[in-house]
Amino acid sequence: MHLLKKNQITLLSTLTLSIVLFFSLPVKGMADDFSDSELESFANAVVQIMSIQQQGQQQMMAVIEEADMTVQRFNEITMQVQEMGVDQVEMSEEEAEVFIILSEEIEQIQINLEDIMIGTIEDEGITIEKYEEIMAAYQQDPELQQRVQQLFE
Repeated sequence: MHLLKKNQITLLSTLTLSIVLFFSLPVKGMADDFSDSELESFANAVVQIMSIQQQGQQQMMAVIEEADMTVQRFNEITMQVQEMGVDQVEMSEEEAEVFIILSEEIEQIQINLEDIMIGTIEDEGITIEKYEEIMAAYQQDPELQQRVQQLFE
């Protein structure tokens, strides 16, 4: 189908992966590089972001299902477009139109979620850069993971 524009799919793919990429940055610091206050802010933000992401996923699923498409089919089409390109995806014209509309709605939901998550992090009193730095270190440093867990006890 020629109904899908490559830049729409690229943007959708980029936004779909933004959350994953947001949490997979290289390590800049280790456990001793962060204050307890920074780690507490980080931990509070993570808990809130997980809830925001869960609500966002539910919202996106509801939008897809309201359009009489299954989440599974939407994901299949999305993956096929990413793997094979727009012209190679087998779908009816009606399905392509629904997919385009859904892609745009989901893109807007993702943009809104990103804004909310950024606001949540900033409301906790740390910068996005510091949050990313702590997240990257947290993912790779068991000592830092233990420090963060102790803050919740």
